[in-house]
Amino acid sequence: MATVSREDFSCAAATNESAYRRVTVPVLRIDAGPGPAVALMAGVHGDEWEGQAAILDLWHSLPGMLQRGTVYLLPAANVEASLAGTRLSPSDGGNLNRAFLGAPARGYTESVAAALEARLLPRIQALVDVHSGGASLRYLPSSVITRYGEDAYDPRLAGLARAFGLPQCVFFRGVEAGSMPAAASRHGVLRLSAEIGGGRETSAALVERCRDGLLGCLTELGLLPGRPLPRNPEVRLYDLDASAATLRAREAGVFVPGVELGQAVTARQRIGQLIEPARPELAPRALVSPQSGTVVCLRAIARSGEGDCLFQIAPALPLDTLPSRY
Repeated sequence: MATVSREDFSCAAATNESAYRRVTVPVLRIDAGPGPAVALMAGVHGDEWEGQAAILDLWHSLPGMLQRGTVYLLPAANVEASLAGTRLSPSDGGNLNRAFLGAPARGYTESVAAALEARLLPRIQALVDVHSGGASLRYLPSSVITRYGEDAYDPRLAGLARAFGLPQCVFFRGVEAGSMPAAASRHGVLRLSAEIGGGRETSAALVERCRDGLLGCLTELGLLPGRPLPRNPEVRLYDLDASAATLRAREAGVFVPGVELGQAVTARQRIGQLIEPARPELAPRALVSPQSGTVVCLRAIARSGEGDCLFQIAPALPLDTLPSRY
């Protein structure tokens, strides 16, 4: 029988109106005896809802399911941003996924990161950190493998990606020392992420897919033995680290996509346009695909500025090619 305990922690979150304000981050520990320790986390960005809803579901259901090991559940890692429905922390404008910078912490966001690195990461062997496109983007539901620096390839990553059960897996290379992948790397923690949905909205179907993916990862790691594994052997890999994978706006305008998420496109195909209704004398500016592949990510906000990500497009590769690209 699993035992359940709250391991919440609080961080200073001062504002101009509240000098000694604190914010409490909810953490549930579920202990079912010997076995690996795993953290399931969401809400690093507060406007990414699919993982937050899925982990909240597990907060209530996983204690009756876990058969071995220890699981830490964090449905809203950045509580302040979750309550505000924003990507960044309202009190200091911090990005929690860039705030793992060590002591001394300079504000609320870095305080949360420091607490996670001190209290959580040394106690776990694996982490599944769920994201989505948030307010500005929509993603084709995908597991995510991120390499930080010169980390060696871990063959368990492909198994976790298949266990998550989604037919897509995207790959990034991380270089920011303050990122969650960097912090996990420093502590030798196996890490899988996900990008599920976005557009500052969610659905029951996406939440269920995320929840099943998290349970699949726990099964793969041996914490839910005997549970049918939602393994997807046909996972396709999309390398979004290549410079050609991302199309950014070169000027401001209203983004009108001409293709849909998940659609296959060819290199130089017209895939949308930027228009400016307030200046009708300006001709529409055509957007063309930077390479052949699948539309993996699509901007969800029409009004766009120079430098905004509009599309991410990459060819589908077998997941087995991951070691050669890592």
